[in-house]
This record gives sequence, C-alpha cells and structure tokens, in this order.
Amino acid sequence: MQNITMTDRERNTVLAALRYYQFYRLQGHPFNPRQDHLIDAIASESGEALDLAEIDDLCAGINGNRHALDAAA
Repeated sequence: MQNITMTDRERNTVLAALRYYQFYRLQGHPFNPRQDHLIDAIASESGEALDLAEIDDLCAGINGNRHALDAAA
C-alpha cells in the first residue's frame, strides 16, 4: 500500500475523476457534456480546479514519480 499526500485541490480532482467514472461508466450513461457542471463543481469545491499541467503533475505523483512542476522549480 502506498501513502500519498495531496492538497485539497488535488484530492477534489481525484474525487471528480472517480465520480465521473462512477456516474458515466458504472451507471451505463454515455458521455453527456450537459452534465459537466457536476464534475466541475466537485473539482473546484475548495478553490480553482487543477489545470492540465497540474493534472499531469498529480498523475506523476500518484504513480510515485517526482512532481514535474516541483522538479522544474
């Protein structure tokens, strides 16, 4: 088991992704862009949602790699 540390924004992005998977895939619903506001609301619950670079950085961290944005600083 791996323990990771996440900021509130990162946690909310992971939760949004999991809820997306749950809502759209497990329930058999096809992608519906009219419902994207639900996913955005979860991802931005504690502030601004992560941007694309921050999402890549989070994925690297979850995979046990150094966060790319931290390494560049």
